Amino acid sequence: MFRHIPCIVSDLPKPDLLHTMQIGMLDHLQKLIFHFMNTQERLDKYNAIWLSVPAYHDLTPKDMSYEEVSQWNGKEMKEMSRYLRGVVTQSLRGGSPAQRPIFNHAIECTRALLEFYMYARYKSHDDATLSYMEDALHRFHTFKDVFLLGRAGKKAKAKANALRTELGKKRNVDEETNAETWTPSKKRHKMNAWRDYIRHEIDISKELDTDSNVPKIHLISHSVEQIRRYEALQQYAADRHEQAHKTNLKDGWNASNHNLNYLPQVLTFQRRILYFEVRELNLQAIAQRRENSAAACKVLPSGADLAAPLSPQSYAKPEFMGPQNHRDGKHPDPMIKDFRALLDNTQDATHRVAIYSGTREFIKHKSRNMTYISDEQLHSMELCIYHGIKVQAGGLDGECIYQMCRCTESQSWRGGNRRNDWVWVKQRPGRCYGALNGRLPWHLQRVFKIKLQNEDAAFVVYLLALALTTIPENSGNLYPVSIFAQVRKAPAAVALQVFCVGNIVGCAYIIPEIATSRKTGDGRNERCIVNSHIDLATWNDVSN
Repeated sequence: MFRHIPCIVSDLPKPDLLHTMQIGMLDHLQKLIFHFMNTQERLDKYNAIWLSVPAYHDLTPKDMSYEEVSQWNGKEMKEMSRYLRGVVTQSLRGGSPAQRPIFNHAIECTRALLEFYMYARYKSHDDATLSYMEDALHRFHTFKDVFLLGRAGKKAKAKANALRTELGKKRNVDEETNAETWTPSKKRHKMNAWRDYIRHEIDISKELDTDSNVPKIHLISHSVEQIRRYEALQQYAADRHEQAHKTNLKDGWNASNHNLNYLPQVLTFQRRILYFEVRELNLQAIAQRRENSAAACKVLPSGADLAAPLSPQSYAKPEFMGPQNHRDGKHPDPMIKDFRALLDNTQDATHRVAIYSGTREFIKHKSRNMTYISDEQLHSMELCIYHGIKVQAGGLDGECIYQMCRCTESQSWRGGNRRNDWVWVKQRPGRCYGALNGRLPWHLQRVFKIKLQNEDAAFVVYLLALALTTIPENSGNLYPVSIFAQVRKAPAAVALQVFCVGNIVGCAYIIPEIATSRKTGDGRNERCIVNSHIDLATWNDVSN
């Protein structure tokens, strides 16, 4: 006899961020933006800025524009959402007075939907965050009509094509009737007038026959209600099930002979994988017990510290420049062992002068026992080059996370273009800079460690960095429409600075105003926006 379990069938499906937002609304929004840029003759600028966005510690930008990618999956759409809003904002910068209201509505619509998606990814909610979600959804519905022309369905397009054909026939009749009386210049003027008239009538026809009745637009309106009843949406995301499906079935199928008896092979493969995983966990547990036993038997001297604090240098992973670590191996640089070799190896004269003067001033400021340092002492310092430093940054809920900042100067990164990341650098106390909270994004150019012997015959080690500096616009406050902070290139006198990497508090993400190639771009654009959508921690720190 079956027991009756009370259940409401309509409550079984839960909002799915993967299918509803990532490969649903975000894909739909990207298509609308692409069509909007094409109609507003901004597609070339949009693609150029899209291809010039920099890399991030866990994000590699695509080398192809949106239309060049045949199919977007959920992970790619999620990564794209991290810089889409900044690319749209920079692409729609400027314009005529008649275009500015339209561009602002497009930016507001994009911002509203992406803000809704950012709030939906929170692991916990309160009344404030839910009210922010409702406000973002309301703003999206308010400004979505700016993309209506991109929502023309088959019927609307067929009606518009029929209207174009009819108006084309009228234009041909008008041309044949007045062919003898029109001069060449008047004929050209009339044809241009007919072309503008036909385009205007087609746009009106599409707008009248187009709506936003998309099922997934209706689905996201239930997200706040579902959060109030069943808490955060992340626990219902289908990407975890997709990953489990790949591990449990697809890997076993790929390892089978693809015949009719594939099912036992899949099960055997999965069971073998589990055996190895259990064995690895057992070995780790045995090793941990041995380490605990050894630590318990070890006698510590009186006053010894059980856990000494880590210095900023301990977070860095050195990658020496030389034949053994060169990425492509075609033209390895000589091993740099002292400061003179670093200066000789630096191709840019401006960088060379900045490294020399900045390092000298830094040593004078930091070393109390060294009031003067000669050129011979400076040039003979032991030195090594770092291609990456691991820095400690704050997470969303206060957790400690580590980010890898890359800096290859002019060398290639993993056989591709060079990579010099942007980083957050703490400024002097008392400088808040509005929404930037006492930090500024600087562009790394060099990271190196020096070892210097002072007057007491003691060695002092410094981990330094050379970076292109910026200064905030609008005192670091957010701009009204885009809700982005902007920075611009610092004056030439302070454009390059040498500083201690202990002042780096995380990776930053900058989107340039003028598109530059990632292969040759050096971050010297006059104005850039600070992208706060790159992760949830930056979103909380900069946007609010």
